[in-house]
Amino acid sequence: RLRTMTCWLHVLSLHLLLLPVAPPLARGCPARCECTAQTRTVACPRRRLTAVPDGIPAETRLLELSRNRIRCLNPGDLAALPQLEELDLSDNVIAHVEPGAFDNLPRLQVLRLRGNQLKLIPPGVFTRLGNLTLLDLSENKLVILLDYAFQDLRSLQRLEVGDNDLVFISRRAFAGLLALEELTLERCNLTALSGESLGHLRGLGTLRLRHLAIAALEDQNFRKLPGLLHLEIDNWPLLEEVAAGSLQGLNLTSLSVTHTNITAVPAAALSHQAHLTCLNLSYNPISTPRGSFRDLVRLRELHLAGALLAVVEPQAFLGLRQIRLHQPLQQPAVPRSRVHLPLGQTRWRRFGGDGNSMDLLTADCRSAAPYTCVTSMAGGTTPTSSTLTVRAEPAANRTPGEGRNETQAAERFPLDLTTVLVSTAMGCITFLGVVLFCFLLLFVWSRGRGQRKSNLSVEYSFRKVDGPAAAATQGGARKFNMRMI
Repeated sequence: RLRTMTCWLHVLSLHLLLLPVAPPLARGCPARCECTAQTRTVACPRRRLTAVPDGIPAETRLLELSRNRIRCLNPGDLAALPQLEELDLSDNVIAHVEPGAFDNLPRLQVLRLRGNQLKLIPPGVFTRLGNLTLLDLSENKLVILLDYAFQDLRSLQRLEVGDNDLVFISRRAFAGLLALEELTLERCNLTALSGESLGHLRGLGTLRLRHLAIAALEDQNFRKLPGLLHLEIDNWPLLEEVAAGSLQGLNLTSLSVTHTNITAVPAAALSHQAHLTCLNLSYNPISTPRGSFRDLVRLRELHLAGALLAVVEPQAFLGLRQIRLHQPLQQPAVPRSRVHLPLGQTRWRRFGGDGNSMDLLTADCRSAAPYTCVTSMAGGTTPTSSTLTVRAEPAANRTPGEGRNETQAAERFPLDLTTVLVSTAMGCITFLGVVLFCFLLLFVWSRGRGQRKSNLSVEYSFRKVDGPAAAATQGGARKFNMRMI
């Protein structure tokens, strides 16, 4: 029996020596990579790799191969990674991706191909990537997007194709992107937008169009995007006018048209945007914003940073609750100033500036007050402040009938039925609570009073004392009763 136990101890010791010391992921890590078993991550950035390394564990979820020298992706390079969820191939020199290179990645959700040399996306490259939610193709050399290039990406939510050499987008290039929510097109050679190609993006919520050489917006560009909420147009130097029907069919909540050459507020194009809450027209040569915001009943913010404002017409900002002006001054030491004025009942007529001062010549008397303008200095210099005085117009210069019931009714803070009912209910609840509390105090006080006794009886018996004095009083009363009412 002793020999048997000794034999088993030797066998157990041998098994303990053969047990792996490192986790399985770290044990199978490629030589030039770093592996993390807890997150199942394999990171191989800046390793001068020319191909996908061998020996990557099959259970890897995140594979980073950025900043290497990989030139091509073949069908078998990633076939042994069925659990891969994120793949980063940014900043390589990939010029060609073979169809089927991503076929065995059913769980892939994020694919980054930014900063490569891709010139064309052949059909079928992204087949079987049904769970992909983010695809980054920016900073490549793409010239054209062919039909059905993204057809099988039914779960894709964000697509980045900016900083390419795009000159044309086919009509069916975005076909199949039913779940796409964000699309960014920037720094391309596009000279026009196709309403047919954008019409396949029925679920698109945010569209960013930056640094494009497009001279005009056609009437049907966004007609088939009913779900679009945020539209950004930035750095279109050839754009001089926003056509009246260019925003037809949209229900935007945020519109930004900045760094263009439009000289007036596109009132006709904005007239149908009843749901617009934020409008950014900064850095455009707009000199006179006329009464163009009357139809924007939900507009809460208007950004006019860097606008060349010279004259503001009467009631130009009627209906707005807040305005933000970012007007550069002329003095080099004070390059920027920011003025934030609550509108309230203010009616603007004219705005002028001479480099270091700004003066509102006419405003409603109810808004007459001094305002402080804080100027931010360059180079970390201490900010300075100046005073902006709003004074009322003399009665002799006012237009007859101006500021009467019609204008005041339009400028009052609206009280809807819901607000009135909620306020009334809160008041009633408070009153009933106080009444119930008083009744509770009375009830407690009455119960406590009922338990008290209305009279008090005291009975005292004298102690018997032996002696002559006791014998003299032996025949008298020996108890004393007292009752208090």
